[in-house]
Amino acid sequence: MSDARKEGENIVPFPGVLRRLVEKGMEELKEKHAEEALSLFSQAVAHEWGNPQARFGVVLSLIELGQQEEAVKHTDALLKEGIGDYYETLQVHVSLLVQLSKYEAVVHLLEAVLAENRLPARHAEMLYELLHFSRQMSDTTAYEATPLAEKPKEEMILELRAGLHARNEPAQWQALQTVHRLRVKALRNDIRDLACDEEASPFMRTYALFILYRWQDDEMLTFKKDEQVLTLCPRDLQAPGERKLDQEVSKLLIQQLEHIDPVLLDIAKQLYQTYALSNYPFLPDPSCGRIWGCTCHLVASKQLGLSIDLDALSHNYQCEPGDVIKAEQALVACEHTLELDAKKGDLWFHT
Repeated sequence: MSDARKEGENIVPFPGVLRRLVEKGMEELKEKHAEEALSLFSQAVAHEWGNPQARFGVVLSLIELGQQEEAVKHTDALLKEGIGDYYETLQVHVSLLVQLSKYEAVVHLLEAVLAENRLPARHAEMLYELLHFSRQMSDTTAYEATPLAEKPKEEMILELRAGLHARNEPAQWQALQTVHRLRVKALRNDIRDLACDEEASPFMRTYALFILYRWQDDEMLTFKKDEQVLTLCPRDLQAPGERKLDQEVSKLLIQQLEHIDPVLLDIAKQLYQTYALSNYPFLPDPSCGRIWGCTCHLVASKQLGLSIDLDALSHNYQCEPGDVIKAEQALVACEHTLELDAKKGDLWFHT
């Protein structure tokens, strides 16, 4: 038993002192006076060790002071002692573990909690999202040991929904791929939301649209990207790589490079794939296969350090050098801003 707890057991506080200490501590926290708040909450704990408001106030003060390591010790103690709202404390405790990169601890703890099948709905989404994220970041094999397809349907859907709405892109990407692989159509509306989310990765939105296309979704949606707006029916889309422009660019690059430099051909095709995916369902502008074939050939050559004559290259592709320069600027800007590797689309997009 700690000294603070022993001391607290021997103190008989004046009426209302404990309540006033806790209230004053909360006031100091709101004013961002974390040190003063910690002192007040600690005094309250000394008066009554088992007071949940005082104990939780200590945790909040430590977090505000940036002392996560110390705070997680206190949340762990609260959970073990059964003081306060278990699930509210659990959510804070798990969030702290994530901040401290203790992902395996999160996985083991939440899997044990979820196995009891008594998680309140108001905490379910956040805890499933933290579990999903921690599984992606952890070296543990627990995630692979229990495939999502073998889990109870309700648990699987909750976890995948949390992943789809996560702001951590690796976790979101993993959830999206799993939904596609397992054909979890119960999450159709979540996939539609992701496709329309202007803050999501361009690749993620394209993949979401592709899934809706594969599922023959016939409900109209409004898709916005930059200044472009399109009302579309996913079922009526053409898949990336199957559109006339995509096929034309691929054919031109193969004609120019297949027997000359296969490595350069692969890089040029990958460049076009990246740009096409980032703009889907809109076509690259201008919608001219000769310009984009020439542009991807040019940029790929530069990436390999090859010397190339733009005028001669443009002549080969029967397009104007000025158009190629404009397209090159757009392609290079796209390469610099995309955060996900285009190769993640290789399983479902082929040029």
